[in-house]
Amino acid sequence: MTTCRGTTVRAWHLARTPRGCPEPEDFVCHSIPLNPPAPGEAWLEPHWLSVDPYMRTRMQPAGYDYLTHWRPGDALSAWGLARVIASRGPWREGDWVVGHMPVAERCRLGPGESPRLPPLALPAETPTPERWLHARGMTGFTAWLAMRLYGLPRAGETVLVSAGAGAVGSLAIQWAQRAGARVVATAGDPARRDWLTERLGVAAALDHHDSDIASRLAEAVPEGIDLSIENVGGSVFEAAIDVLVPGGRVVLCGLVGQYNSPEPRRSPRNLSRLTAVGGHLQPFVVPGHESDYWARFQQDMAEWDAVAAPLDVVDGFDDWPRAFCGLFGDAGVRGVGKRVVRLR
Repeated sequence: MTTCRGTTVRAWHLARTPRGCPEPEDFVCHSIPLNPPAPGEAWLEPHWLSVDPYMRTRMQPAGYDYLTHWRPGDALSAWGLARVIASRGPWREGDWVVGHMPVAERCRLGPGESPRLPPLALPAETPTPERWLHARGMTGFTAWLAMRLYGLPRAGETVLVSAGAGAVGSLAIQWAQRAGARVVATAGDPARRDWLTERLGVAAALDHHDSDIASRLAEAVPEGIDLSIENVGGSVFEAAIDVLVPGGRVVLCGLVGQYNSPEPRRSPRNLSRLTAVGGHLQPFVVPGHESDYWARFQQDMAEWDAVAAPLDVVDGFDDWPRAFCGLFGDAGVRGVGKRVVRLR
């Protein structure tokens, strides 16, 4: 075992509750003490940390109570990939650990810290362990639940996926295509829409910022949609309900377009149309699914080598706030797929 002494490390905290679109000034980096690992613990050195839209809901004063809210002064946490650099527990030094961890330069890992999904240990020689940041991580699990558990697309159906070039949306599209469905998607940036048509082969890629998105969607799907995977909310959600066929399904993964609003869980104005056409709305959150479905998800992903799961990489621990804020505004140019921060 490597001998280590207590030290201080930098960690990101919430400085103030964001008002509207988050800004880098909403976060502050503090130096905090890191004690040596006690028996049964280990020291981790994160190499990659996620930034995800759901984190914004944890900064809201109320609502979205399936996760603990972050108040000013609280330390932030994220899904990450870290090396074990010192261990007095079951983890081998040099191995990878995947799971939720502090947004810090180093952190301690102890037993029983995540009862729903204990940290995953991967051998040091695991090829491309970054796959567990996205395709085999929590964003992949979210897309899998949306499609394989709730949406269940079928051959010949038409599926709409909003925010299709993002982490969850891009994988949801591919699950629908594997089932033989025709997919229409939305994205807010021209380059991301090009990627959807050229790389993923969607039938149409629409701009969900378009003020006339309802007409554009109706033109793209004249016979309607059978399934909508909703990630954005607002006018896109309303447009999807308008073109839903009788008996159609809506799987509500997120409302990222509303997360910065004082009313982030606002319902679409035409929600009653679901009842009129016999439609089904299925909202879900990931926590609570791990014990029953995580192993099945990993088995499915292990058998799918051709999945396109790009990482949108921002380099540097100091740039974690910029990377996060760039999910929502103009603080950074977005790539496609899963946004992550590479620390080292």
